[in-house]
Amino acid sequence: MDKEKYYMNLPKDLSGSIAKNRFRLELLWGISKMIDEHRANNEYTIIFDFKCDIELHKEDELDFYQIKTKKSGNYNSNNLCKKGKNENNSILGKLYALYSPNYNIKLAIVCNKQLKINNKEIDFPEQCFGDLDQDVLDDVRKKLCTELKLDTVCLDTVFYIFDNMDLLNPEDSIRGKLVKSFVDIKGEEPQNPNALYRLVVDSVREKASYEFDSGTYEDVVKNKGITRSEFDKMLNAHKKESKNGINETQEYINSLSFAKRRRYNTAFGNIIEMQQSESLRLIKIKIYNYIAEHEDSLDDIESYLEEISKLFDDDFDVEFTDDMKSVQYIIIYYMYASGGIL
Repeated sequence: MDKEKYYMNLPKDLSGSIAKNRFRLELLWGISKMIDEHRANNEYTIIFDFKCDIELHKEDELDFYQIKTKKSGNYNSNNLCKKGKNENNSILGKLYALYSPNYNIKLAIVCNKQLKINNKEIDFPEQCFGDLDQDVLDDVRKKLCTELKLDTVCLDTVFYIFDNMDLLNPEDSIRGKLVKSFVDIKGEEPQNPNALYRLVVDSVREKASYEFDSGTYEDVVKNKGITRSEFDKMLNAHKKESKNGINETQEYINSLSFAKRRRYNTAFGNIIEMQQSESLRLIKIKIYNYIAEHEDSLDDIESYLEEISKLFDDDFDVEFTDDMKSVQYIIIYYMYASGGIL
């Protein structure tokens, strides 16, 4: 059985998807992991909340990360192997169910509190369970074998990762890391840091919140994952020289009368900061396609705005003001003219 078939046969963990319509800490950790892999120039796909909280897929490797947080106390070998109320498996048992000796698999519990063994906190940021003292190792093996009805358990690829996450302001921490990494990767500041962060956040939230099953591995990657090339496109869209129509739109707004300039700048800011819903994405595609089909007759932007508003004004959600609609039309107009692609 190849790796993809093995993966598709693993037990699914879709129970958390509906609750993740709010952006939860594990998704922010997944973004952080995606940034790390991108900076390391690795080919990867990050899967959000399918078989495990966060998954890292590489050509010859599958990494599964179970994200846990504690306000007080620590995890230890006992409570990690103890089933919670109304739970079929312990934390470690649920994670180990994803393991196979036939594939290169890493299993990890990620927590903001250190692992505590024999009443001592372990200082290492990453602790392999296979390196614990023999008596602890034997106890964990015995408990997992009993829970999962296995003859033997290998803990050499099972890890506890201590990550001192910012539980109070996790968004600020990831936003800062994203902007700094953008500079390191692309060699320049992002054109609009907040818009870049919002794009990444919305994309990840959409993947994590996908509630339907996926029948093939390709469907999983499409519906639940972000690949290296997809993340790179997000970064490129916010380079200063990117063909997204932003600079041209700002130049156009600055050419308007004083009162209209203020209104359009306000609308422009609202568009940049707002969450990009699926309905808005589809409207933008329809506008872009209309421009592509009628480009020979759209040399004059004022005539374009008059025509396009008749066609699409009623398609926008109620939070879009008339000025926001006009500015959105202008952005797409200049994006198309500069050679940009939606």
